[in-house]
Amino acid sequence: MSNCLIFALGRWYKFGGYIVARKSHYGWWPHFLWSADLITFEHYVPDTPKKGFFPPPLFKGTIVKGDKDGAA
Repeated sequence: MSNCLIFALGRWYKFGGYIVARKSHYGWWPHFLWSADLITFEHYVPDTPKKGFFPPPLFKGTIVKGDKDGAA
């Protein structure tokens, strides 16, 4: 159980690089990604995404490489 911010902060602390924020595809809140070089990205996305006013603070998810439309 984690979320995109905890995941991005953990990668940044361990490997350096960059934390990137963008609007989530599932709502108005931000979504955080981690990048070592601003070319490749990794992020933590929910296994079963649910739209709502606020995202759950922690959820079961998967680490995804890249940032294609429709992901988180």
